[in-house]
Amino acid sequence: MKSRLKKVQKALTRNNLDALLVRVSEGDNQNVLYLSGFGGTTGVLVITAKKSYIVADARYYLRAANEAPAFKLVKHVRGKKVTEHINEALNDAGLGKNAKVGFEAGHISVELAEKWHDELKGNLTATHHLVERFRQYKDEEEIANLRKACRSTSKVYNEVAELIRAGMTENDVCFEIDMRLRKHGAVTNSFTTIVASGKNSAMPHHATGDRKLKAGEPVIMDFGGLYPGGYCSDITRTVFVPGKKPDKKMVEIYNIVLAANKAAFKALRPGIMWSEFDKVARDVIVESGYGKYFTHGLGHSLGLVAHDPYDYEHDPFDVGMVVTDEPGIYIDDFGGVRIEDDVVVTKNGAERLTNAPYWKF
Repeated sequence: MKSRLKKVQKALTRNNLDALLVRVSEGDNQNVLYLSGFGGTTGVLVITAKKSYIVADARYYLRAANEAPAFKLVKHVRGKKVTEHINEALNDAGLGKNAKVGFEAGHISVELAEKWHDELKGNLTATHHLVERFRQYKDEEEIANLRKACRSTSKVYNEVAELIRAGMTENDVCFEIDMRLRKHGAVTNSFTTIVASGKNSAMPHHATGDRKLKAGEPVIMDFGGLYPGGYCSDITRTVFVPGKKPDKKMVEIYNIVLAANKAAFKALRPGIMWSEFDKVARDVIVESGYGKYFTHGLGHSLGLVAHDPYDYEHDPFDVGMVVTDEPGIYIDDFGGVRIEDDVVVTKNGAERLTNAPYWKF
């Protein structure tokens, strides 16, 4: 945790800043958790080149002190504006009215920025993705947390796959998934669980409903958990309801999607661009004649949120990048298949963090 803070402190000089404000309000900014370890829903980090402070209200005094030991606690007293306490921290750090104080433009509204300009000392300067650039590549502690999350989520799949039967509804399956996520340690879902059966499986982000499962048809289950420590999992498996052999075309589609997933994983290594990673899987599907039915990107960055920050256009993969590998084929009025794994880039290639088995016909 301290190494992350030090990276940002060094970045202040490169960005010609004397301080950086990192605010969380109603849990909307995981940068606070990433830098400090504080998991509360409200607070402000004040970071300078050599000092660090956390402004928290009475609900979080003890948590802030325990979870963010590298940050000096500034107690937000009821009846006072939080900006008064931010100024208190800036004063303690020896910063005057001419200090350049950065704030995260992506997490501050125009209204709040205007208020801060009026109430805070120093010259406020908007920053863009300063912390997020570090979050793109996970350290060993983060990877260990993600591996644990993904392995626990894979256990959920193993249990639920055994329960699938004709007559269950999508919501029945969803309940079993969500309940078992908690059983295996998740604090909550990392996103709303998707269960798409039969023709509904042609919709990549189907809204789970009361449709009853029928023998032989596909069921896409896309789900993940948010685990203690703040890290997420995201897995998709396509299963087939027992009692009848699946349609031959659906079996063909499944095997193509699985081949695309495996090809992309094999190609993943430091130095390649996101577009190259996507192309490997897409080529498998295109060459099989189903190119127009792979309608989304191959995957996304994964970390403190299901879609963690990443500059997909400009930044090559490097060691510690965690990405989903999720090709799919979706045919309207017929059905679809998606297979998703969570993968970390290593110096020699990649490692699968999810270890749930694939379907065997």
